[in-house]
Amino acid sequence: MSSDAGKFILNTCAIEVDGEKYTFDLNHILDLHYIEDITKSNIVVAVTLTDSQSSIISDLYGMEPILFSWSTGEVTVELPMVVYDIQDRHVYGKSTKGTLYCISSDAVNNAGMKISRRFGSGGGEHIHTMVTKLINETLSSTKGIVFDKSQTKFSFISPFWDPFTIISWLCWRAIPEPGEGGDTTSAGFLFWETPTHYHFKAMDTLVGQDSKKTIRVGFSSDEYDPDFIDIDNLTFLGSSDVFRGLNLGSFRSTNMTLDLKDFTYREIPYDVNKYYDGMKKLNPGAKLPAFYDIFKDNVEEGTALGPTRIMSKVIDTAMYTEGKYTQDLTQQLSQSMIRNQFFFNQSASFTYKGEQDLQCGDVVEVETYAGKELTKDIIQSGRYIVGKIYRSYSTNSEKLLTRVTIYRDSQGAEEDE
Repeated sequence: MSSDAGKFILNTCAIEVDGEKYTFDLNHILDLHYIEDITKSNIVVAVTLTDSQSSIISDLYGMEPILFSWSTGEVTVELPMVVYDIQDRHVYGKSTKGTLYCISSDAVNNAGMKISRRFGSGGGEHIHTMVTKLINETLSSTKGIVFDKSQTKFSFISPFWDPFTIISWLCWRAIPEPGEGGDTTSAGFLFWETPTHYHFKAMDTLVGQDSKKTIRVGFSSDEYDPDFIDIDNLTFLGSSDVFRGLNLGSFRSTNMTLDLKDFTYREIPYDVNKYYDGMKKLNPGAKLPAFYDIFKDNVEEGTALGPTRIMSKVIDTAMYTEGKYTQDLTQQLSQSMIRNQFFFNQSASFTYKGEQDLQCGDVVEVETYAGKELTKDIIQSGRYIVGKIYRSYSTNSEKLLTRVTIYRDSQGAEEDE
């Protein structure tokens, strides 16, 4: 990889205090940390500053506007944020030092809003329309939102929730429109922030994307190629924990619901063997491990293991109007929970120094090799989705260090080569 790839260039670090702007350069930054998470509604930046000139760090109390802008190669990140916490403040000699924790002004505005009103009055409103209105109108955000359309029309009363909590709650109830996630209609969306946009995307759509980059494990090249990231090792953080899966009901479970509207009782069974083949996956050719067969119904022998978890839920659909799919609300909740479990089923992480063009929600192709002959490890290779990005800069390095956590819902398969 080129020696200049990923070189950190600070364009702007400026804090506004009482109407006056204070600018810091690389000599004042001891370290900088950037955190982006596909399960979180906002980016967090932590920066440790030292100052021997203005001593302005001593005057910070929080809520000061701060602007970050940095570049690596052709990629520039610009983040207008707000200081929400100051920690580890020190005074030594004529210098002051402190660590500032920063979030977007949208996150601050969100924390100050507690909404109690009906959404989707009448016949209900499409969930993606509610979400875009919450971002663009309620929060008056200047950051755009990228979204998949939902065929779910919904009406509900918010019990003093903030906008981000409402969106998170709606994610479990949204079903993508046909064509957004292929032929599937699995319930389940995710909502997160990147430097340029908010994202409200169906899990089925995310897994159907083309791969943005190929991650080559144990491979190195002197030439930089924007289509590849070469890493020394890939650390697998978790895979199918069978015992945990039994406790969670990931293989076979029953969801029992009681609706206070008319005291209707329902039992919704779940069998992974019936659900998995029809689920849209990152690696479409993947098959379940052989031990999953013990959870199948054996008609001839009359045997099956499970359910291993019985869940009970009390709901009141009287608070909803007859929006599309609200009649099957309990089944949607069960389905989205299962989809979510599969989406984050296996995880791995890798670290590299290079460009910062990867974002949460991108799909990457991982290539791993094993054995003396260095044959491709089909099971560990395959398509993953980027779920967490942690970037850091410190004074002992010129480059931005990036640690990426990736997830997948299925093992690699021959068909995915």
